[in-house]
Amino acid sequence: MTEDVRMKIAAVGDISIGDHPVCVGHGMRHTLAKNGADLFSEVKDILNAAEITVGNLETVASNKNLRSWYLPSYEMRGEPASLALLEDSGFNILSVANNHAMQHGKEAFQDTVENIGQYGMEAIGVDDPVNGATKPFVYRKGNKEHVLVAFSMRPEEWSPDDIPYSFRKSEEHIFEEVRALRSRHNGFLIVSIHWGLEYLPYPGPSQIRIGRRLIDEGVSVVIGHHPHVIQPIEYYNQGVILYSLGDFLFDLWHPETKVRMIATIDLKEDCVPEVNIETLEADQSFRPIRASEEKTKEIMEVLYGSKDEIADSINKSDSEYWEEYKKKLIYVRPRKYKYFKKNIRTYSLLFIIQSILRTFHRRLSGK
Repeated sequence: MTEDVRMKIAAVGDISIGDHPVCVGHGMRHTLAKNGADLFSEVKDILNAAEITVGNLETVASNKNLRSWYLPSYEMRGEPASLALLEDSGFNILSVANNHAMQHGKEAFQDTVENIGQYGMEAIGVDDPVNGATKPFVYRKGNKEHVLVAFSMRPEEWSPDDIPYSFRKSEEHIFEEVRALRSRHNGFLIVSIHWGLEYLPYPGPSQIRIGRRLIDEGVSVVIGHHPHVIQPIEYYNQGVILYSLGDFLFDLWHPETKVRMIATIDLKEDCVPEVNIETLEADQSFRPIRASEEKTKEIMEVLYGSKDEIADSINKSDSEYWEEYKKKLIYVRPRKYKYFKKNIRTYSLLFIIQSILRTFHRRLSGK
């Protein structure tokens, strides 16, 4: 009798367990400490229903070399114990391949990877120090070996000369590794990838080209993140590309970043993956809750009603897409200062002074 090869995964986008620089004192680190498991009360059943539940951990989970009084050392840094809440809510895989992985140094990164394991989960997106290839997570079911891997294509700004996570400047290197994995394993191949530009609700030409090529190389599902907003889902040949799942647990304040979703993907051998979407939105405490009917319609329109945007974007140049991103930032950046001013009473005086000085420094240096 032929084996019925099936697999069910749940995927979310970016997860922060630390405070954003503009939310220090009331961001995700503090919210997790205050509200704990209640943050996951409306989604725990969905996350636990899948065999594999994966998300992108956008902050370190380590107190290595922490100077709690110093803003750059405190921001985007999570308490390791918060990982227990993720594991309890259903997560068993976390990607650590992203542009914040090395924000607090190599020791904190390595400690994060170790902590993920200690709390009963697996980290993907870590390079093998011997051969430099990404370490796959292999899920054995029956006589099949299903594989999950993670890469980041975002520039590394914290430690460009010593990168232990799976940063790839060239997509060709990713394709080579995918081909090698495809030749060694006989099950489904899922790639989680940190790519694209923030706040744009449609993928860029490079994302589309790389995503489709990954499917052509034998990948079943491409799971994208980094833009902080959701982007379309594209069925391509025998696979599916989720260009961006947006944020899942984050303390950003822009209305478009408060959209949340869980993609449940049913995989069956020789069939196109079936994707089901749980539409969510963030409440005032950043908790993912069921989306309203109106918000659900908006989400589904972005995910499935944007075929023309994909067709238009693939014909653009990367420089044209970059110009669209710069235009978007004109509207996004003022919101940060407005949010800071509105919540100034929640910050310590020490952090207020450091924030203001850093802003002046960046403006003077042109960053």
